[in-house]
Amino acid sequence: MPVKAKRPLGRKLALAALCVAVAAAGTLAYFLLREDEATTPEFPGDHHVIVYLERDIDDSVLEQVEAALRDHPLTEEVQFESQAEAFEQFQDTFADQPDILDSVDADTLPSAFRVKLTDADRSEEFIQEFADVEGIYEVSDLMGAYRYWVPACIEFEEEGIGPAEDDTESVLYEIQQACSSFGFDL
Repeated sequence: MPVKAKRPLGRKLALAALCVAVAAAGTLAYFLLREDEATTPEFPGDHHVIVYLERDIDDSVLEQVEAALRDHPLTEEVQFESQAEAFEQFQDTFADQPDILDSVDADTLPSAFRVKLTDADRSEEFIQEFADVEGIYEVSDLMGAYRYWVPACIEFEEEGIGPAEDDTESVLYEIQQACSSFGFDL
């Protein structure tokens, strides 16, 4: 079994910031997009899993990972995102938060594959299959974060707690920015 290298703190912070942004965007999207009579919450847009790659991945291992992702029966579409593209999206997403921007440089963020799944309900199965594959740093399930926050959103909504009416436009703008940076068009 290969020995895993120690992961730098900046990289962990960047990934954590991205996960928090996605979770916050999903929560706010839920408040703004949920219909009054909706009984089953659904994730806006297509369901994607993001497969973050090790920074020092060999080209041959990269090709094997891509082939395995493309050949998986739950995969509908696979899109590669280079380190430079990831950094550009990170800069766009956190443009108004200089403290976060200053903690990350171009070499911090990993390359990744965005995988569109055919069946969102089986995302955990997909994640388990790729969690320990050579060359993969982490597999992130945006739907999992969304499902995690839905019960809290429902409870807050039932209590009448939500974004302030005056904040709707700015909140919607933030959601659209965050979602578009992750490949979702609302």
